[in-house]
Amino acid sequence: MTKTSGHDIFRSLDPQIRATILNATERLKIRAGDHLFEAGDAGDAIYVVTTGSLGVYFPGPTGYPQLSAVIKPGETVGEMAVISGEPRSATVTAIRDCELIKLTRVEFDRLVQSKPVIMNELNRLLVHRLQQVATQSQGKLEPKTIALLPASQNSNLSLMLGKLTQVLTEDEVKYTVISAKNGMESLNRLSQLEAQCDLVLFLGQSGEVAWNAKCARQADRILIIANADERPHSDLSIEVLRQRAIHQLVDLILLQPKTISLPKKTTAWLDTIPVNRHFHIRDTKADWQHLAKILTGRGLGVVLSGGGARAYAHIGALRAIQDMGLTIDFLGGSSMGAIIAACHAHGWTIDEIERRVRHSFVSSNPLSDYTLPLMSLVRGHKVERLLFENFGEANIADLWTPFFCVSSNLTNGLVHIHKTDKLWKALRASIALPGILPPVPTKHGILVDGGVLDNMPVDVMRGAHRGPVIAVDVAREQMMDTEWFERENNRPWYRKALSPPIIAILMRSGTVNGEAISRKQAGRADLIVEPPLGGIEIRQWKCFDETIEIGYNETMKQLKNAKPQFT
Repeated sequence: MTKTSGHDIFRSLDPQIRATILNATERLKIRAGDHLFEAGDAGDAIYVVTTGSLGVYFPGPTGYPQLSAVIKPGETVGEMAVISGEPRSATVTAIRDCELIKLTRVEFDRLVQSKPVIMNELNRLLVHRLQQVATQSQGKLEPKTIALLPASQNSNLSLMLGKLTQVLTEDEVKYTVISAKNGMESLNRLSQLEAQCDLVLFLGQSGEVAWNAKCARQADRILIIANADERPHSDLSIEVLRQRAIHQLVDLILLQPKTISLPKKTTAWLDTIPVNRHFHIRDTKADWQHLAKILTGRGLGVVLSGGGARAYAHIGALRAIQDMGLTIDFLGGSSMGAIIAACHAHGWTIDEIERRVRHSFVSSNPLSDYTLPLMSLVRGHKVERLLFENFGEANIADLWTPFFCVSSNLTNGLVHIHKTDKLWKALRASIALPGILPPVPTKHGILVDGGVLDNMPVDVMRGAHRGPVIAVDVAREQMMDTEWFERENNRPWYRKALSPPIIAILMRSGTVNGEAISRKQAGRADLIVEPPLGGIEIRQWKCFDETIEIGYNETMKQLKNAKPQFT
């Protein structure tokens, strides 16, 4: 073959054979969002991408399409079904507007009979593709083209572009901007621009419906820019955005005033515009740097596990990350880890987090309102009051740093991901250890502690975040002291410990099932921090400073060796 965006998949073949193949092909175009073929279709052709990108989709765990692989310029798709004679095993959809070379099965069979070396080359490609699938469980599209689109005529795209490009320049990210003025000329050499630059930014324009649609179809990622203090609305096609959000990340950028302590009414925007993620950006250098890191795949995600009182170590871990000069761009957690992560996502300093957690869990005992154990040992009123006193009516969507937490749904047996709920209620569900705290009834089902099914939700972070991930696991080492239980069993009843060991047993048994999953999930992180907490039990709420120090020291030690990959 000849020119295919600077790539030649049959480069090892004789030039004459390549010319023969090219003469047997036809060229076609496909718009972003359209299917090239669907699972179950006949394998009637092999395709080569010359410009744009295709996504290979299989049904995910929930039944929705899940991106498995990305086909880029110079790569083939469809060859497996042509060779095997079986129906298509996956659906292939255009992520961006694409130009393709098509080789029909009839022409392929004719070429192979006359030039058997072509089959050898195709087998080489198949082996390479299978190796990619074996080492990559989920497709990941590294964005090269990003569309900046206005939600309305009042969206300040020029401010956004100026601030963002200033930070990109400081970070030595090479970029180019394509606007409506130079659009058609630049589109004709888009592949060349992508090869020359780290990022290609498509600048939308208010009222230019056709141009904005073209920008969206050429983009690996879409940013919708809106002023947060406006009434939520959009001049963009909602149906188009809904379709685009299936195949690539569509992010909402809410420009916030500098003066507010916490955003409000974010869910109204999310109900209006279908997006995958959202970010609150103030006109500060720190926030523009945060956005630039996310766009270039350098944003840092941190996941904190559950572990009762051991979760104090997370405070030390967060301080260590800060002291190493790193900023956190995404946060997630389970059980007590969710509470610590939520504090940081709220925007509190490490000192403020330490003060609030000490007051809530050390100076007082939120698990002391015992009740007749019909549903649980503890009423949970104290826990709910403490959560509301600290977080108020804030919604998860209003937090400065993107955050999620997980709980376990007893109704359907699945992990429930909290992204837009009232924060205090979501945290109450995430720490509802069965038998200790009452479960939380919701419209989604009966929710209990996240650690029951997933104590380390790295997979959830990977699904929402493109960048390095640090996982802090405080539940790995021995959670219960065997010798202590042996001593207690041998004592007469009147000399047994005043604190009922049933609480420790319930806390441990409530999360032990999720630990095997957690170990597997932690392995998907770029760095796993496991503070040595074997001497601290999950209900030792008074071991505050010691536990924080252990978390700090272990995280610092790990980061000193691994920091380069997080900068």
